[in-house]
Amino acid sequence: MKKALLAVLLLLGAALLVLLLIPAGEIRFEGNDYYSEEELWNDIFRDEKPRYFVVRAQEWLGKHKEIPFVDHYELVFGPKRSITVRLYERSLAGYLKFQDYYLYFDWSGTVVESSRQPLEDVFEVSGLGVDHAVVGEKLPVTDSNVIDTVLTISQFLRKESIRWKQQETKLSDLTKRIRFGGDGATVELEDIQVFLGGSEQMDGKLFLMADILPELSGRKGTLYLDNYQAGAVRPHYIFKEEPGS
Repeated sequence: MKKALLAVLLLLGAALLVLLLIPAGEIRFEGNDYYSEEELWNDIFRDEKPRYFVVRAQEWLGKHKEIPFVDHYELVFGPKRSITVRLYERSLAGYLKFQDYYLYFDWSGTVVESSRQPLEDVFEVSGLGVDHAVVGEKLPVTDSNVIDTVLTISQFLRKESIRWKQQETKLSDLTKRIRFGGDGATVELEDIQVFLGGSEQMDGKLFLMADILPELSGRKGTLYLDNYQAGAVRPHYIFKEEPGS
């Protein structure tokens, strides 16, 4: 009887071992804007050949890795042992630079991460007059309208494209920085600075900026849109070209 029981246990152990060694099939990633698939693979699986049932067991136990800029993720198991990793990344509006650190903040103005890692498509914001910040708390700005203006500009730059140097280009790819001063906001692009002024009629200023910029491709200087007037038949703007450009 004992021998039979031992044989059964050995068979069960061998079967379990075989199951644990079965590799996963195709692995796909969805919702990853900030990370490459290689980075996510190393962060989540940490194995060149993840074992399918080991991964399923970890998911069942709720063992998820902590990944900066990712709110949470889930694993969806499909046919042929395939796994889809669905990421829900944190929505980032911009970052402030303090020495060697990037302080990323979300659409509410809350600092969500402090990192040495720069991310593409997240804009540097300067001139907010912030000399300290705490992760998990809102940026200590004196004017809350400034954060709303950052969000308006940031969302527009991410969404819109223009004709630039003979090809369709996302405005986010041209943007270097969003800068604030006492007289308003400036968007720094490749060779052009666009002075938008105060927060009033910001949407109209941004759409006018997108209309005008293709005409300025290849030039260097500052485009002034602070005197924008909605409904004007011929919108007024000034472009001051850099000497020698």
